[in-house]
Amino acid sequence: MAHPNGSGLANQALLNKIDKLRELNVKSIALPQLVVVGDQSSGKSSVLESLTGFSFPHAQGLCTRYATQISCRREKAKNVTISIIPRPDADDTTATRLRTFRRNVSDLSNDKLALIIQDANKFMGIRMDAHDDTPGLQTFSEDILKVEITGPEEQHLTVIDVPGIFYVPNPPLTTEADKQMVRGMVQSYMENSRTIILAILPANADIATQEILTMAKKADSDGVRTMGVLTKPDLVTEDASRDTIKDLILGRGKKLRLGYFIVKNRGADDRISTLDERIEEEKAFFHDPKWREIALVARCGIGPLKARLSDLLMDLTKKEFPNVKADVMKDLEESKGKLSGIGPSRAGQTAQRMFIGNLVSVFQDVTRCALSGTYDGHMVFEKIPDLKLITMIQKRNERFANDFWKKAHTRQLTSSSDSEEELLHSTTEESICPDPNTYPELHDIIEGDDYECPEPDPFSQVSLMEHIDRVYQSNRGAELGTFSGSILAITFKEQSKKWKPLVLAHVSQSISIVHDFIFKLLNYVCPDKQVRDQLWETMIVDELRKRYVLAMDHARFLLRTEREGIPSTYNHYFNAEVQKKRQARVNASLRSQAVEYHLSNKTSIDAIPTSSLSDTTVNKANADQVREDILDNLASYYKVSRKRFVDVICRQAIGHFLLEGEESPLKVLCSNLVHSIDTERLEMIAGEDGQTKDQRTMLELDIKNLEDAMKVLRG
Repeated sequence: MAHPNGSGLANQALLNKIDKLRELNVKSIALPQLVVVGDQSSGKSSVLESLTGFSFPHAQGLCTRYATQISCRREKAKNVTISIIPRPDADDTTATRLRTFRRNVSDLSNDKLALIIQDANKFMGIRMDAHDDTPGLQTFSEDILKVEITGPEEQHLTVIDVPGIFYVPNPPLTTEADKQMVRGMVQSYMENSRTIILAILPANADIATQEILTMAKKADSDGVRTMGVLTKPDLVTEDASRDTIKDLILGRGKKLRLGYFIVKNRGADDRISTLDERIEEEKAFFHDPKWREIALVARCGIGPLKARLSDLLMDLTKKEFPNVKADVMKDLEESKGKLSGIGPSRAGQTAQRMFIGNLVSVFQDVTRCALSGTYDGHMVFEKIPDLKLITMIQKRNERFANDFWKKAHTRQLTSSSDSEEELLHSTTEESICPDPNTYPELHDIIEGDDYECPEPDPFSQVSLMEHIDRVYQSNRGAELGTFSGSILAITFKEQSKKWKPLVLAHVSQSISIVHDFIFKLLNYVCPDKQVRDQLWETMIVDELRKRYVLAMDHARFLLRTEREGIPSTYNHYFNAEVQKKRQARVNASLRSQAVEYHLSNKTSIDAIPTSSLSDTTVNKANADQVREDILDNLASYYKVSRKRFVDVICRQAIGHFLLEGEESPLKVLCSNLVHSIDTERLEMIAGEDGQTKDQRTMLELDIKNLEDAMKVLRG
């Protein structure tokens, strides 16, 4: 009869699916499995033979050089099939050759098995003899020997046997590198979170010093996946040592969640006993008075061990099967995404030009979304928020406008008529500007330091009038009651001297944002580093630099136009501002002359005597009147010029030259670029290197294996 926990077609099918997945050897998927680990002299082979009925030949070098997967299944016909599962990184030719190895026997004698193992070793390129110096041979291999055992008495069990760890190399057969390779192989199997670790430990050695337990502890820190199997109890001669072993078996010693089992190995000189005979001998051994305390415990002997392992494997498989399926689906999608990222094969000019054309098309699609703010149009904006270009530029422009309004004037221009000044951007959130040191190609184009515009002195009202007086006294002509245009030009240029660093810093920061956008978007649309680097270095960066220079030059041109020469405007707003300021000055003077006047209804109002009007409008020196007129004209013109200038900088230097114009750096990567690439440069840019070809081949193989795995899981 089948074991209760392994009974039923559903359970059998589930275990068969895991075995088929293991045969596909998908390196990224961890499968539920039992792995037998231990030192070379721990009795590991004897335990495996008792568990599976498979007896490795007793010849040096035949069975310890690679992992062996032994699967037992109940079927009517008795048969043993031996094949090779190629290592995950084997090339197609090697993998195909290794898969051709297949041997089927119904009656497996030791001599027949020895010959099969020798053939398998030759297929895997295993060095059989210390003196064999044939090129290309290796002592250990990452290929897997697969042994399938079927028969009417078998119960479903699959175990992985890995080479026993050793401590002293035996050159030339084994070297220090071989020692480390074996340890790494064993550790990698144990670290699989879906692996039950069967640690084989000789009972006649100090359990506390067994390194295999230390390795298991590293892989399974909580001890929830590790089971200890004690061997060679017949070699334990001291009562104290025997009591220690009993405590472990009964759960009174150092605990593992899966506990300890104990089995008796085949004797060193025993070559002819059958498995049934050894089981009977084992039962008799543990009924000896020295071991009788644990004889009735279901952790004593190969029978209870095999039943427990079968249960564990079934429970683990049921628990992990949905997770295995989810992992396969996830890895399949990721592999397809990576393959899509490197694109189709680029063996000829047509394919290469099409490849770059597709990159350009995606780049321009994302750029259009980034400029229009339609971020729901592409998933990239969720992955890389820094690509929300227009949002970042808008925030920078608003900060620039705020700084111009609040800080860009040299001296404070305070007037009651300014109280209506707009507060549109007073609470704008600041965007983060890329570090200029990130892109050395911009160092000679942009202003590297982030200019922090200082606040004007709030107590400089008197100083401004004094400054106007000095300019007037130094530049006055024969004008009567008026002043020359040069006086307004001089005062305006001095009042706007912070404009230049403020503008150049703003345009520089905007260039950094645009450059960062282009670089990051290119990284996204072109994951192939070789293509990306060639495009960037040979086709893009120099052209970008030219266009950034145009933007900076235009900003400097606008500064010269606005700040140099005679101030000029055709905006009627200027005259309205001048009149408002004059009226405000008259109003302030009249209010100072006001007296309280009591009405008949016992209320009072402020009244201005008519005699005071002449003092307000007449009694003022010519120079005083001119200085006031200069101040009014300066304040009015500054306000008109500032508003005009901020808009022009944002619309032209930023909007046109950096974002929307025909010479915008965002339009460097365009269809014209694809058509302009000559044949030689096309091959240099888009031709595939060996690494890309290998990556595509590996991804295609991974996808095929994962798709095959999905067929198994859904079958």
